[in-house]
Amino acid sequence: FIRGLDAAHQDRLPVRLNVIVSDDNAHELDAMVALCARYSFPHQVFTNMSPTIDGEANPLATQADGHIKARSVFTGCNAGRTFFHVNPHGIVSVCKVGRDPSVNLVTEGVAALTRLGAIAESLQLRTGGCSGCTKVGTCRTCRPLAKLYQEAGDRRELYCQHGGYGS
Repeated sequence: FIRGLDAAHQDRLPVRLNVIVSDDNAHELDAMVALCARYSFPHQVFTNMSPTIDGEANPLATQADGHIKARSVFTGCNAGRTFFHVNPHGIVSVCKVGRDPSVNLVTEGVAALTRLGAIAESLQLRTGGCSGCTKVGTCRTCRPLAKLYQEAGDRRELYCQHGGYGS
């Protein structure tokens, strides 16, 4: 890893690092951030784990509880408009979290990408456990991510103000 960072720095590649804080490495947070600074690479520290894309709760058990932060109010994002996610099979979704519905680049071609904006809008509708929410205007979680948390059966306070966290 360090040899790779050295090579990237030497060749002046545009590198951005993600520092993922878990139970196992929380004691190394300062050292991980210092490593980013040593190379002058921009970085972002992630302290809140998310369920897997399949809704499995496994990563959530590794959260460093002392480092979990209240999310800021979700005001929307450009998923499906200025960026999208493509899997190795040419299936395109608005982002890595909101994967259904999707479009198939292989069978539909690039013209299908124009549908992503409408798909993104539909994914933000408050459905399921969020329909009728009284705090929708101050919600801290995008709907696709909230759906993953709900499917994983995780602690509601990690993603929902009704659960008490960040209220």
